[in-house]
Amino acid sequence: MILKVPDYMAKSSKIKLANALDKYFPTHPKSNLSTNIDFQLVRHNKINQVAIWPAKISEFQKYIKTQKITGDFLRPGVVCQFEKASLVRVEPLKWWVIRDKNQIFKSLSEDVATVLDLSHSFVQLEISGAYASRVLSHHVPVDMRDKNFAKNTLVTTSLHHVAVKLWRSYDCWHIFMPRSYSESLWQLIFETAEQYGYSP
Repeated sequence: MILKVPDYMAKSSKIKLANALDKYFPTHPKSNLSTNIDFQLVRHNKINQVAIWPAKISEFQKYIKTQKITGDFLRPGVVCQFEKASLVRVEPLKWWVIRDKNQIFKSLSEDVATVLDLSHSFVQLEISGAYASRVLSHHVPVDMRDKNFAKNTLVTTSLHHVAVKLWRSYDCWHIFMPRSYSESLWQLIFETAEQYGYSP
């Protein structure tokens, strides 16, 4: 006789994403954004991590080439685009897929890679305005000048001894903070931003 054990694990797609910084960011229209420094909380933060088995890198490359991704996806830190999502190599055999609503890697064989949903693990902030890089420079040990930190590049760095990911897109900065530290890190960034005229 075979006993069937009920599946008590919640499906990640059914879990409502509660953002740790929601209380600090009441929604406001785009027209109210400051030109000097402003922050937007990305509430529907979708991040998948794709980890490749070492012997399967060539098969992964073939799969990627069928997805019409623009950019050098093998170069660390280069943010590549496909549809409305982004793909970036964050570690030797790991990629982050950001804003992948269509889950293009869902059909990727588990013999080639494993896909892990990190959406609940990180809080994403968009930082824009003339003083965005100046505010960040108070906290992250990264040279953010154009020649050393090109647009559409992502690096792993630290913010007050906490590992974060910093992405410079074409019109703003994105910072990915671990959920458990996000509130205390936001307080530090907020206090610095006040010096540059930020008023939530």
